[in-house]
Amino acid sequence: MSMIDDVLKYTNMYIDRLRVNQQYSRNRDCKNIDRPEFMAYFGLLYLIGIKKSHHANVKEIFASDGTGIEIARAVMSYKRFLFITRCLRFDDKNTRVERRKVDKLAAIRELFQAFVNNCKSSFNLSGYTTIDEMLHPFRGRCSFIQYIPSKPAKYGLKMFALCDAKSFYTSNLEIYCGIQPAGPFAASNTPTDIVKRLVTPIENSNRNLTTDNWYTSVPLADYLLTKKITVLGPIKKNKVEIPKEFLPGKSRAVGSALFGFQKEKMMLSYVPRKNKSAILLSTLHDDDEMDPDTGKPQAILDYNDTKGGVGTVVKMCAAYSVSRITKRWPCVVFYALMNIAGINAQILYKFACPEKTPKHRRIFLKNLALSMMKEHLTFRSNIKYLPQDVSAFLKVNYGREVEPITEEENRSLRKRGVCRSCALEKKRTSASMKCCRCQSFTCKKHSAVEVVCSNCKNENINSD
Repeated sequence: MSMIDDVLKYTNMYIDRLRVNQQYSRNRDCKNIDRPEFMAYFGLLYLIGIKKSHHANVKEIFASDGTGIEIARAVMSYKRFLFITRCLRFDDKNTRVERRKVDKLAAIRELFQAFVNNCKSSFNLSGYTTIDEMLHPFRGRCSFIQYIPSKPAKYGLKMFALCDAKSFYTSNLEIYCGIQPAGPFAASNTPTDIVKRLVTPIENSNRNLTTDNWYTSVPLADYLLTKKITVLGPIKKNKVEIPKEFLPGKSRAVGSALFGFQKEKMMLSYVPRKNKSAILLSTLHDDDEMDPDTGKPQAILDYNDTKGGVGTVVKMCAAYSVSRITKRWPCVVFYALMNIAGINAQILYKFACPEKTPKHRRIFLKNLALSMMKEHLTFRSNIKYLPQDVSAFLKVNYGREVEPITEEENRSLRKRGVCRSCALEKKRTSASMKCCRCQSFTCKKHSAVEVVCSNCKNENINSD
């Protein structure tokens, strides 16, 4: 919750500065955001992602002709939605220049580090983990934007992630920002050093780490063994540790496998097709076991089962993405964290309440979005002068339950009633006047009207 409060604080600081620098015709166009409205905004982002409308025109989402998302207009107007999106800030802009001298990620460092710490402390990973990179699409101005032609987006911000290979929970993240200035955030970007930083949550736990050929090396395997972590992954064919017999060759038969063993390490060369070979390094396996059904080495099958953790997370993020089109790279990171948070939240809820967790992630995200918007929608249900269809929707779905009123309250609210004196005479004379003292209805016959001239009235006033 402190992360949300911090983002809310910095966003309102920016709105205060914006209110001074720009002249708004109406105060409500630039009013500060309260916490229920901020939570409703996040819930609306998740709901838009469920509808796969994260890149749709905002006016189409908030359309009132029946083609938009009905609840979106109930939460806020499209102008308010755009205003909050524009004003999102994640740090104090007054001190950013000083912090940027030692950290390129100063604009979002505080939020990012708090999110990673929460991910580390909230869940224990299974015995199989994986490390790989994510590329979050972005083509704006940024000094550390990356080009990876093998990725669908090709241009974007690169993150390294440690994920559970079975449940796909993201435990640790690191943003690649090139060479940092000298200071506390300066660090090496070699594959081995990146892995060393990412595996800190699973050190001395006897877990396995699956990597791709960019990370896998014999020195890394030796280091991880000292931290009681096994490694499994393909190794590049240009490594000096690979014997010549393990390299591709025309003389090797398709489906054949070579095994090499050292103390606590195994190297495997498997021929999937002619003139090709897959070379794996493993500290998890210590024998030449072959699968009887497929005829492949067991190490190959284990690698195929555990290599896709980060890739699966990327696909799940893209399926119901909350990312809006933006030119600010901190917002790209923030949207990526929201996508990952949605996945992690479902995993945590599934372990905490397995019988209540919906089968489909879409249903879970919808319930999450509605719960985040409920408090603000309840408040909006009591606002007058909203559009008629919005007001009707709010009153039907989010109107507060009214407690039964007492007989005295009911009598005071009625505009007409039966005269009390006429009722004693067994008459039911309708009356609209009320006694000033007892507030009971009375008719003209049983009411007393005192006639006073203006002179006497003035005398009474002067005497008082």
